[in-house]
Amino acid sequence: MLSTLRFYLLLIDDIVKYVCKIFHIKDELLITGQKLRKNIEDDTVYVCVHEWGGYPIIRKKTLKDGRTFTCGLKAQLMRYEKERKSRLVDLTVTMSDSNKCKDLDYIKKHSDNFIEVSNVGMDFSGYASFYKRIRGNLNSYVILSNSSVDISQDIFLDGYIKYMEDNPDVGILGISYSTKMYQTLIRRNFMPHIQSFFLFTTTDVLNEIVENNQGHFPGENVSNKRLLIREGEIGLSTLALNLGYNLAVVFPTTGKPFKFVNQLQWDKPLGDIRLKIDCPNRITPINE
Repeated sequence: MLSTLRFYLLLIDDIVKYVCKIFHIKDELLITGQKLRKNIEDDTVYVCVHEWGGYPIIRKKTLKDGRTFTCGLKAQLMRYEKERKSRLVDLTVTMSDSNKCKDLDYIKKHSDNFIEVSNVGMDFSGYASFYKRIRGNLNSYVILSNSSVDISQDIFLDGYIKYMEDNPDVGILGISYSTKMYQTLIRRNFMPHIQSFFLFTTTDVLNEIVENNQGHFPGENVSNKRLLIREGEIGLSTLALNLGYNLAVVFPTTGKPFKFVNQLQWDKPLGDIRLKIDCPNRITPINE
């Protein structure tokens, strides 16, 4: 109930800000970030994969336009098992409603850590619990993901790390984006953000985000789904931008990374990119 009330109050706030903007017209531009991430101190890549216990470990996901693709937790476990051959990977599975899971023994066997979490906040409940486990670690690369990533098994980690090393201004690297916030009454808005089923960042960046979010992980304990997208998915990207970092996405069809820039220079498809491409939710290796 409280989360729902907060969401409707935000809708009112959106309208007030929109009206104010009409009388004080400014170009709606994203400011290019100038802040640089701190150096990595621990070569281990800490990975969190969140799952709801009622899903089979291989499943089909259906998008809003009716298209489906194969995904599931087993594919994620296999993916990072392959990456271990060249990188130090610490894999944590967070799961809500684990009593509904039929493959719990398999999952625990193929992960380094297993954390049971509440389903309030969905993916962000898992991300928040995982973050609490690693927040005191030396600065390292971190992946926050869920099981809705396409089943494809390309090796990607070395390329993503090299990109981050070459671009220390990037606070979060993703594989999918939306340029619009749909959870508002303001229909025409430009708010590019990284979609939350795969986020590549660092411990230190997450520490800064949480510190600047009143000590809470974005989306933590939010039960209203529309508010969760605003405060979790969109909130993470917005907080990183406000801290002075850039955001970047590996374009799914080409593997070409691009940084979020101002609206006038945006040359990628608008809206939810997953509805515009043939390979939604896929981790594509970087091809520069």
